[in-house]
Amino acid sequence: MILTMVERKTRFLLTKKIWGKSAELIQKAALQLMENQGIEQFKSLTTDNGSEFALPSQIEEQTSSVDVFFAYAFASWEKGTNERHNGMLREFVPKGCSLRNLRYQELQLYTEAINERPRRILNYATPKECLESEINRIDAA
Repeated sequence: MILTMVERKTRFLLTKKIWGKSAELIQKAALQLMENQGIEQFKSLTTDNGSEFALPSQIEEQTSSVDVFFAYAFASWEKGTNERHNGMLREFVPKGCSLRNLRYQELQLYTEAINERPRRILNYATPKECLESEINRIDAA
């Protein structure tokens, strides 16, 4: 399984390969991604309503600044940005391909390629450029 998280304003993608679908593994992976990126950059998190996301509400307990929201079941339009990024990731890892052979380095390369792809919604800037600009703007304030 691959956990994907997308920052809404800059469309910056974070990914992590997980060796299972248990709620404990999902929560641990999400917290690791958030801590590696900088927990202060996160204000909210919207997840699926599946059983594998049963524990993310504990993220609220472990971090004082992150609110967790749950999308309605079968309401993929409530997380369209994430679904779009999952589709871009599928360009590299087609549906039906086993993730067992996917190496961490390969996933990192795919994620970087997506984050360095110019987007029309960002006036043809890349998510990486937009995130760096946003962090610099916040640091300057």
